[in-house]
Amino acid sequence: MIVFLDSAFKHGYEKEDFYEVLASKRVKIRSRRGLENVYELYGRNHAGDYLHLAYRRQGGQTVVFHMRQMSPREKQMYRRHR
Repeated sequence: MIVFLDSAFKHGYEKEDFYEVLASKRVKIRSRRGLENVYELYGRNHAGDYLHLAYRRQGGQTVVFHMRQMSPREKQMYRRHR
């Protein structure tokens, strides 16, 4: 089950954008901040936006709490690793 917190939508992206990134060639890493059970996804939606997503695994659920455009540095990393 996937749950979206209100904070996930503060940059104007929707649930569909999350699912589109999942369907794309994406890069998944553990939290760069060292947070337990938190993962970051880098990928593109169907509109071509380069997105950075963050979610946590919690009690059998995926809780999405962050979606925004990638920074230029993140975009460079994404292009190198996909």
